Amino acid sequence: MKKNIFLFFCGLVLYAAILNAQPEKHHWISASPGLRLGGLSMGGYAAELRYEYMLNTSFSVSTYVYYEMSHGIGATGRWYPFSKTFFLELGLGYNNFFGNSYEFDHDTEQWYKYNFSYNGMDIMPGFGWKIDFGKPGGLFITQSIKSPIVFRWFKNPHTPDPHIGIIIIGYFSLGYAF
Repeated sequence: MKKNIFLFFCGLVLYAAILNAQPEKHHWISASPGLRLGGLSMGGYAAELRYEYMLNTSFSVSTYVYYEMSHGIGATGRWYPFSKTFFLELGLGYNNFFGNSYEFDHDTEQWYKYNFSYNGMDIMPGFGWKIDFGKPGGLFITQSIKSPIVFRWFKNPHTPDPHIGIIIIGYFSLGYAF
C-alpha cells in the first residue's frame, strides 16, 4: 500500500512538473539542406523536412522525411539537457535505398547497367544545436550531425544478407516556431 501511494505521488509530481514547464512555442517546423559526410559515397547531397512538437522545455517528439541517395520517413525523440540549445536525438523509421551499378561481362565484353531498390528500417542517432533569433520561437537555425544505421534484407550476389549501412550526414536547418 505504501508503495502505491508513493508511486501515485511521484506520478502527480511528474505530471505537475510537465504542466508547469510548458514551452512558450510548441510547434517547430524546419527545412534542412545537408551533405553526406561518410558512407558508401562521400560528398552527396541530402535534405530533410521536420515537424517537431515540444512536450516541455527538455523533451520533444518529431516526424521527419529525408532524402540522400535513399529516402526515408520516421519519428524521433529529442532531449535538450541544457535548455533548448543543445540536443541529443534518436529516431526510428523506414528507408528505401535506390541506385544503379555497372558490371562488365567478360564473355560478351559488354558493360551492363543494373537498377536496384532495397527497403529497410533505420535507427538514426544524432546531436545538434538549435539557435533562436531573438526571443524563443519565431525563426531559428539548427546545425546537426546524424548517422542513419539502416538494416536491409535483400538478395544480391555481392552483398551479404542482412546488410547494415552506416552513413554520417551533416544538416543546416532553417525553421519557424509557432
